[in-house]
Amino acid sequence: MIQGAEAEVEIKEDEVIKTRPEKKYRHSELDDRIRKQRTQTEFSSMQKARRNDVNVPKVEKDSNYILKMEKIEGKTLEEDFKVEKMSEVGKNIQKLHGAGLIHGDLTTKNIMSNGEVTLIDFGLSEDSKSVEDRAVDLHLLKQILESSHPEHFDKAWGKFLENYKPEFREKVLERLEEVEERGRYK
Repeated sequence: MIQGAEAEVEIKEDEVIKTRPEKKYRHSELDDRIRKQRTQTEFSSMQKARRNDVNVPKVEKDSNYILKMEKIEGKTLEEDFKVEKMSEVGKNIQKLHGAGLIHGDLTTKNIMSNGEVTLIDFGLSEDSKSVEDRAVDLHLLKQILESSHPEHFDKAWGKFLENYKPEFREKVLERLEEVEERGRYK
């Protein structure tokens, strides 16, 4: 069992079960509403991503608080980083953003690499077509690449950008620069 901030993840032989347990410190009605909403948002985001040809695990909703997902074999991109995989990441994020979805936790820990790239953990995802939200999504990925894989950063980011080519790309990259500047001068 893996304990996250909002959920418990159990990895079984052929599936992954993600449960949002009760938080005793919250008022029970508020807790119930938050857990239901976050489970539904994650489920809906993954379904929408799949409909838009983004590589994500198959998912089904088991209850208001439990998701059952296809187990993706392999290692995360963090564990087995390969620069060339960033091209596939770019394609998938282009499709995700094009569908009006923001991942919200776009790190190499949440990208599986098992022959093909698969995005996982949509617990912080949201519907948005905002240039700002898309830029912030890319900002996190860029920060992770710079800090976790500095020796490959330039090539990796270049490979990502080769295939992240939605019609709104220039606006997102301009906003990304603004987001980076805000972070530097806090």
